[in-house]
Amino acid sequence: MATRSKRFVAGLLTGYGSIATNLVFTMTSIPLALHYLDKEQFGLWALALQINGYLALIDLGMSGAVARFIADYKDDVNAGPYGSHLLTGGLVFLVQGLIIAGVGFILSWFAPGLFAVPDHLATSFRHLLLILSATAGAAVFFRSLSSPLWAFQRNDVINACASIGLLVNLAVLWLGLRSGWGVMSFAYAQLPILFGTVAVHFFLCSRKRYYPSAGHWGKPSTAIFKRMFHYGKDVLLVSLGSQLLNATQIMIISRWVGLEAAAVFSVSTKFYTMAMLLVNNPISSSASGLTEIYVRGEKERFISRYWDLISITLAISTLVATCLAAGNRSLVGIWTHGSIQWTWIGDLLLALMIVLRNMNGCFIGLFGFTKNWKPVRHIYMIEGIVFVPIAILLANWFGLNGVLFASLAAHLGITTVMSSRAARPIIGSAGHLVRSVAACLLLIGVTSTFGWFSYRISMNPFVALAATALITAPVMIAAWFWILPETIRSEAATRFAPASRKLKGILGM
Repeated sequence: MATRSKRFVAGLLTGYGSIATNLVFTMTSIPLALHYLDKEQFGLWALALQINGYLALIDLGMSGAVARFIADYKDDVNAGPYGSHLLTGGLVFLVQGLIIAGVGFILSWFAPGLFAVPDHLATSFRHLLLILSATAGAAVFFRSLSSPLWAFQRNDVINACASIGLLVNLAVLWLGLRSGWGVMSFAYAQLPILFGTVAVHFFLCSRKRYYPSAGHWGKPSTAIFKRMFHYGKDVLLVSLGSQLLNATQIMIISRWVGLEAAAVFSVSTKFYTMAMLLVNNPISSSASGLTEIYVRGEKERFISRYWDLISITLAISTLVATCLAAGNRSLVGIWTHGSIQWTWIGDLLLALMIVLRNMNGCFIGLFGFTKNWKPVRHIYMIEGIVFVPIAILLANWFGLNGVLFASLAAHLGITTVMSSRAARPIIGSAGHLVRSVAACLLLIGVTSTFGWFSYRISMNPFVALAATALITAPVMIAAWFWILPETIRSEAATRFAPASRKLKGILGM
């Protein structure tokens, strides 16, 4: 229990460290790129990255399947089944990596015409796709080496490598842009991260004996593959639907609004992406520990902890959503020196999406613990099928805000209803969250009104950001009392009591 808690805290803290590094990377790389590249070139990179996200779906959900299945056998890595799952997964990853690289090569010849890329950028676009698909294929191939880290709750290692990798990426990106590599600098900067991370993961897993000893690996098994594939294909449907919702946005904007609009959307939603990472960090850090509780049959404790996780997710979502609703437009203006213009309506829509996507993500993610994605595997896909035609229509009428509204409406009408209903037989009704959700919407409405007011009077962006910082404290207090249940507040007070007493002693209070 103590080890599980310590690893959760380590994973949580290094996760926030990784997010902070990601923020530094984003805050530095975007102005750097906009200094050396025009908006069309930047939009080209954003489009190539989204296409590459679809190629990664050839993974077929096997990455999550391997990690989840070996977690069932990690208590004895030399028993045979643990090694057999790793070997089976490794063979699958090898084949998938080759397929991803091959499909990327073929796609690179058709993509410029398909997405109406200007002729003078077509060659760069092809090269981007070639390098990105090769990198994605290699990353899939090496995943079997890293899978034990998740099973053994070593998110701290994964997060630390991600942080260092981003700093290396930034250095290579700066060198490439300064050396005249142009938009290709983004692609070349991915390479050191890939091979460096794999080396560190392999070294640590070997040293900690997360791999079986010689003679205890077992053998690859068709039966194991079938079980993992059955699990993975459902994960694939969830991932494909998610990709259809998230990655398709820039594709639609690129095709029906323009590459410059895609660049504006990509830059202006960066802090939305950061906000999603902030909220997801407690979820991802607790996943392996919750999996262990579920595998060991502690069902009542699992349900109690899962509702705590949902409440904490809603509280953190509210905090970051209100900050984004009030200050994202001003921050984007300062960050890009006024070259990118965004609207308060876009910020309101993004804030609401933060709350909805993270809360519903908890309901859907529940089925990863039970190893039965069937009840929710089609939800994102149905939402995506509804979203795409509406987004195309609204993009022609309302531009970027039309695409965001289509995304929010589809998610609210489909995923919110279907995911909460699917989770009910396992963890019970979500009716007790009504008060918390109402408080969340109230806080977002208040802070969004401030964003509208600053927009109407053309408030100085630095003043608007300072005001947003002042708003944070009362929002935190409101979230603490209005959103978090009494059980969480009491437990937090108990856990932090010793630290509070030490601090008072130091201060002489």
